[in-house]
Amino acid sequence: MILVLLGTFPLPFDRPLLEIEKAIEKGLIKEEVIVQNGHTLFETEKMTLRPFIPLNELLALYDDADLIISQAGTGSFIKGLRKNKKIIGIARLAKYGESVDDHQIELLNEFSQAKYILPWREEDDFESIFLESGNFEPKPFISDNKKITEFLTNYIDSI
Repeated sequence: MILVLLGTFPLPFDRPLLEIEKAIEKGLIKEEVIVQNGHTLFETEKMTLRPFIPLNELLALYDDADLIISQAGTGSFIKGLRKNKKIIGIARLAKYGESVDDHQIELLNEFSQAKYILPWREEDDFESIFLESGNFEPKPFISDNKKITEFLTNYIDSI
């Protein structure tokens, strides 16, 4: 099963769903796809969309997932990393009205440089990233609260 997390930010984020649906139609993705779509409205019969999933149920879905495709949110990433899951991360972008700024690009870069996740950047072909995920072995996650706190403090100070 593939778990897709679009976050709960009150702006739509359909870019990943469009590409995932294409991959399903081509037969590249054969697994069940469950999406926590938050405020993103998307019509499909190829994926199960649920706007908001209670935490205990969401954690069970993390456990069952073979792959997680997630917006570049710290909470979503860390929940998956603590469960040693393969994660493809994608940043919400301000230019598409998906976010008020581009802070998720920085988070995506930090987590991918540490080899915790596979980044799916705007210029990347999803099918290639998806195929790469089959061989991807994430580096074991070690929480560095001081570094994360410092990063978030610097980000907040820059606003």
